[in-house]
Amino acid sequence: MTHRIAVALLLSFAAGPLAAQELGTAAGKGTIEKLIPGAAGVEPKREQVNFSPRFAYAYAEGSGPSRSTWIVLTERQPPAKAWAAARDRAQARASWCGTEKASFVALKLDSQWAVDLYFHCPGDGAVSTEMLSTWNGLPSVDVTFQIRDEHHLKGTLRTGQGSCPGADGKQAYCTPTGDFTFDVPMSR
Repeated sequence: MTHRIAVALLLSFAAGPLAAQELGTAAGKGTIEKLIPGAAGVEPKREQVNFSPRFAYAYAEGSGPSRSTWIVLTERQPPAKAWAAARDRAQARASWCGTEKASFVALKLDSQWAVDLYFHCPGDGAVSTEMLSTWNGLPSVDVTFQIRDEHHLKGTLRTGQGSCPGADGKQAYCTPTGDFTFDVPMSR
């Protein structure tokens, strides 16, 4: 009996690190636009909600030329196991954002590691999609990697609108909306 209890405890301690390995860390500051509905016939109001992620989650889907890599940054610890088991991970993220009032940004990269789409949710379940735009050579969503392989991603994610001369003479966002770092193992 004592042996069974010891084995059960050992397995429970081992399962904790395995679940934690799917999550990584994130840091930085930015904003997410939130739409506040108006009365009938009135345009919704736009409000900028502060966003400071602490957790990162990454996974790949598809294969070959249709392979996509996702990097999700959140302020609250996401339910990694539930997301991994979900048939529709995008819907699982949106539901979590709405039910848990948890904000996130999600970056979808294509098979060549180029930015495909950028999603965000201000903690109300309303997910917005942004397409990539480029002004004077400055992309609205810019990701750089220090580590990028099948098992681990580490890098920066910067977002903004417009392109204006920066203090150093280089192009900078006229309106910066995010400056984040992430260090995350790839979820299986």
